[in-house]
Amino acid sequence: MTGEPAPEAPRPNPASPVLFARVDESPITVDECTHAVGDATAGAVVSFAGVVRNHDEDRGVTWLRYSAHPSAQAVLDEVAREVAAAHPGCRIAAAHRVGDLGIGDVALACAVASAHRAEAFAACAALVDEIKARVPIWKEQGFTDGSTEWVAALG
Repeated sequence: MTGEPAPEAPRPNPASPVLFARVDESPITVDECTHAVGDATAGAVVSFAGVVRNHDEDRGVTWLRYSAHPSAQAVLDEVAREVAAAHPGCRIAAAHRVGDLGIGDVALACAVASAHRAEAFAACAALVDEIKARVPIWKEQGFTDGSTEWVAALG
């Protein structure tokens, strides 16, 4: 023990339109995203949850494993900043989980707050679309027949 206090976890900058954008193994909820973006100026808070489902087309899915390229965090940060810049007045929070997930777990959660609903809906849709198109995260899914398949989350 050195007697020095432990470093504090980084805190979001409340002046920034991006409250947080993270890629990690910790469980995520839409509530944490909506709580982060809400404030007295927000007349609208729009959220999205990407949830692990029990099927992919006609095949039963029993589990998923998400893997991220080392650049995934930086790309997610960039996407969130770009969406915020394209939608002035919006506040953004986004999280993508990696690791092993079960059916019903949240893999992607995000929320956008703005004074009016149209801006919040547009920014949230753009955020989800850009995350799916650009952040280098892939999933491996396990099927009920015992087979597995890698699926790129890009594009």
